[in-house]
Amino acid sequence: MRKILVALIALFLASPAVAGSFDWPGGRKAAIVLTYDDALTSHLDVAAPQLEAAGLRGTFFLNGTFPAADIPRWRRLAEAGHELGNHSMFHPCPRASFAMDPQFNTERYTVPGMLREIGAMNTLLTAIDGRTEHTYSVPCSISLAGGVDYIDALRTSGMIRSVRTGVPDGGVVSDPARLDPFRVPSRSFPETATADDLIAYVKDVQRAGGLGVFMFHGVGGDYLTVSAEAHQGLLKYLKAHADDIWVAPFQEVMRRASPATRP
Repeated sequence: MRKILVALIALFLASPAVAGSFDWPGGRKAAIVLTYDDALTSHLDVAAPQLEAAGLRGTFFLNGTFPAADIPRWRRLAEAGHELGNHSMFHPCPRASFAMDPQFNTERYTVPGMLREIGAMNTLLTAIDGRTEHTYSVPCSISLAGGVDYIDALRTSGMIRSVRTGVPDGGVVSDPARLDPFRVPSRSFPETATADDLIAYVKDVQRAGGLGVFMFHGVGGDYLTVSAEAHQGLLKYLKAHADDIWVAPFQEVMRRASPATRP
């Protein structure tokens, strides 16, 4: 009986970390990433000022169609410690997603063409922030080009180290050690979402002891908008629980969660 007990203890000690025991910085119990898609004016005017007032940093996934006059503002955010991520150059999506010029339907793309577009956006981002490594978020959360999933080609290209996708009704990563860094789920919310709704997701992540990634579009303006009040309430909660929750940009969190993303 004693030999069996010793063997069971040894097996337990050799097993991968269970959910809730991931080694987040400072002994914190969970990690949250705040991401913002599409290089919107409300990110510069509302989201970023609220983040900085709370002492928090986020990830802004840019596509290349924002006004040139905004470049100094995006550069300042990068200098302040926020992450500028790659959201492709022209934000191609399936034709049924929303009204767009037909040449930007992903049904018309090829995998090599999609990768060239991502590479071009990397070049633009480097010109803005001076960084040679960038993360990527999938436009419309659908990683198809001409009906072919391009994530594995992106993985082997070496251009990107980690990729954020979207899971509107889920997105809690309970075991970050087993996470595929090229298919990181995230959580979006409807325009009716309140601060309590956003905080409830954070509490789910806390209970799991894992990772949660928010996907925002408009904040207090633009489209697919979460109100400025709801966003502010979320940041207030995260700041009040800074001893328990690590809030950092996507690339920084992914380097901690997945050794494959480290330089």
